Amino acid sequence: MPKPRLLIIDDDQDYLELLHEALADGFDVKCATNLNDADRLVSDNELFDIALVDENIGADKGSQWIKRNVEQHTVATSFVLYSGLATEDAVLKGLECGADDFLAKPISLLALDKKLKKLISYQDKIHSFETEISSKDRVINVSMAQASKYGSCMQLTSRLNHCFTLEKIRDEVFSFLYTMNLHGCIAFYPINEKPLFFSSKNGFCSPVEIDVMKLLKVKPRLYRFSSRTIFNHPLCSILILNLEDGAIDTDIYIDALASVIECIGARIAFITYKNSLVQVQSKIQQAVSTTKNMIAISKHHQQEVMNEIVTNIGMSFHVLEMSDEQEQYLTNLVHGALKKHSQDDINFLEVTDLLDGALASVDELEVLNQQQAEETVVFDDEDELF
Repeated sequence: MPKPRLLIIDDDQDYLELLHEALADGFDVKCATNLNDADRLVSDNELFDIALVDENIGADKGSQWIKRNVEQHTVATSFVLYSGLATEDAVLKGLECGADDFLAKPISLLALDKKLKKLISYQDKIHSFETEISSKDRVINVSMAQASKYGSCMQLTSRLNHCFTLEKIRDEVFSFLYTMNLHGCIAFYPINEKPLFFSSKNGFCSPVEIDVMKLLKVKPRLYRFSSRTIFNHPLCSILILNLEDGAIDTDIYIDALASVIECIGARIAFITYKNSLVQVQSKIQQAVSTTKNMIAISKHHQQEVMNEIVTNIGMSFHVLEMSDEQEQYLTNLVHGALKKHSQDDINFLEVTDLLDGALASVDELEVLNQQQAEETVVFDDEDELF
């Protein structure tokens, strides 16, 4: 199997040689010290799998070169931008230019090798996802495109109310985005579970998209930067990448999606609550079934005890005069018969434990429900939806 093809652009010759030596075992590496040499390498070679580009290349900017080439699909499948700065603006610039990941100097060579191989794996996932989409022949509802944009958002809200899994919510949101010619990502933050990130374009979010969503999760319910807009909820986020300022439909989308994100959050809370109810129902059913069986067994044992007592007393009728010893004899017979069936007490203890477990689950469910009802998002006073 051929090695993945890697193009490295850096004006520092020594650093370039260091990167080449460190990555040559796992990649077919080509190097350029300026953008002109890089363009010649691109024209002389097939499509690279990854282009690893320094931000500062002489007087040129690597992010601008990436931005010029990312849409052409003739240079590389994935782009990685690296720089000596790791500020919020630098990370956002990586997203703005179309890079799949952003790295900050100094870069660990071992970590870089793993990072690039993970990006190759990410490309494989995208290819698999595209194949899956193609095989399923996903058809978007054309009538949605003929309806008003706001009406389409309301239809989305209606469909979300019939979703019972996160995957179904994702599919409904992405179907809407495809219909509206919007591109974006969705993140789920389920209670007590790991976050999940999906892209409407590639299926899986790139590392830089994940970083941006994590970075902006603490922002208000609506946060705009350039042509990007993120809608936040404690349980989910939607990042729209192409809501242009001044476009006719932008305000409609912002208004509608601000409501949609609340609907999705409420739906996730409902799914969590419903799954908890199912678990509690199962425990209660188990406790009730066990209780019925043990009661039936107990009744049977009690009947056996009574029969044994009657039999033993009947056999003692030959004793005509009841002395103290005879009375003690009858008493011991009764006690002995009852003692044989003391297992009933153990059965009732097991039933009690099962019922206590079910009741504890009900209490946990009630606490979870209260937490969801009390959880709110704090907005700045200057926050507006329009």
